[in-house]
Amino acid sequence: MTAPDKARREFPGSGILWRGWNEETLRLVQQRERPVPLFVADPDPLVWPFLRETFKAMPANAKLCELLREFYTPLYIEVSALPDDLTAFGGSRYHIAVLSPYGFTPLVWIDVLRAPDKVIAAIVDRLERMQDAWR
Repeated sequence: MTAPDKARREFPGSGILWRGWNEETLRLVQQRERPVPLFVADPDPLVWPFLRETFKAMPANAKLCELLREFYTPLYIEVSALPDDLTAFGGSRYHIAVLSPYGFTPLVWIDVLRAPDKVIAAIVDRLERMQDAWR
């Protein structure tokens, strides 16, 4: 599972633009000063089936797509490529989280060991609540 490689200008109006951990993304996060949704792809056989199905189902949820396009800067990182900044805060122990834009400490993480619709509903719920607080 890898993040889409489409250039931003080619990205469709619907769907999710996952960003990688790089200088451009870090500048955008700093500029926006909003929480950062994080998806950590992990091939661990205990979590991989749940992550795979959740990742595949995410673009079908219109509210999630709207939140991630309009308000948040979503990150996608493979567990083997987690930067030290995220590993220090336990990034290898959670797979879907929302991080503070100030230091990337986890504000909340989502239990992924359940049906994709339940995971996505939990993500949308947390993001909507945070959106109200961060306006």
